Amino acid sequence: MPQITIDSTTYERLQRHAKPFVDTPDTVINLALDALDRLSARPAASSGAAAESERRIDPRLLPSLTHTKVLDASIGGELIPKANWNLLLDEILRRAMKRLGRFEDLRKLCPVNMVKGRKEDEGYSYLPDIDLSVQGQDANAACRTVVTAAQGLGIALDIGFMWRPKEGATHPGERARIRISPQAGAAPERQTAA
Repeated sequence: MPQITIDSTTYERLQRHAKPFVDTPDTVINLALDALDRLSARPAASSGAAAESERRIDPRLLPSLTHTKVLDASIGGELIPKANWNLLLDEILRRAMKRLGRFEDLRKLCPVNMVKGRKEDEGYSYLPDIDLSVQGQDANAACRTVVTAAQGLGIALDIGFMWRPKEGATHPGERARIRISPQAGAAPERQTAA
């Protein structure tokens, strides 16, 4: 493992951003690098034109997302802070449940392991605001579910990500974007009795 030497003032700056007894210098450096990755990904997303180095991914033909990292994401035009694949899955389930209103309808729309109520074993996490538990997914399964739900609901989805420079990554070190525009004729809003 490489070792680096840093100036004491740099170390003090790292400490200001660390959570005591949780973060190590390595985790704080990774947080800073994540922030830089997100900043460098934003101009392409906000300009409306893809950067030359950013691949456009057809949501109907998703490549392997093994060894990927979400850089930025929005659902329905709303930025999702600190996004990762499973956080995006949780967020799309929340929006879908609020729109559809019934767990059975959500199950038909979203191809993911979930149960009504609280379950916190076997990799499940509980979403109390919609009273369901969802099993954590790898990047491929989470993204497939997020894309399927966004298309079914007709809501906009924009995910910028990159393949980590690791063996087994489909496009090591490259950036990509999945974009779905809102569609008419998608799942209707839940009707409530007056």
